[in-house]
Amino acid sequence: MYYTGTENECNNYLQTVNKGENYSGTTSTWANVIKHYSENLYAIVKHDKYSADLNTLDELPSDWFPPSDI
Repeated sequence: MYYTGTENECNNYLQTVNKGENYSGTTSTWANVIKHYSENLYAIVKHDKYSADLNTLDELPSDWFPPSDI
């Protein structure tokens, strides 16, 4: 599951999880904020222990990623 929101909202969620889980050493962050390849949209993987008042998606649709040349 993913949360979607502004870049700031996703980064704030990331900071909350990182602080709550006390990530350091070999695991320094929960996840990376994902930017839609062509729009000003952002997403982050939802952590089971932390909730946020953001929109959710079960998975990121294919339009979040650049078209493949295959």
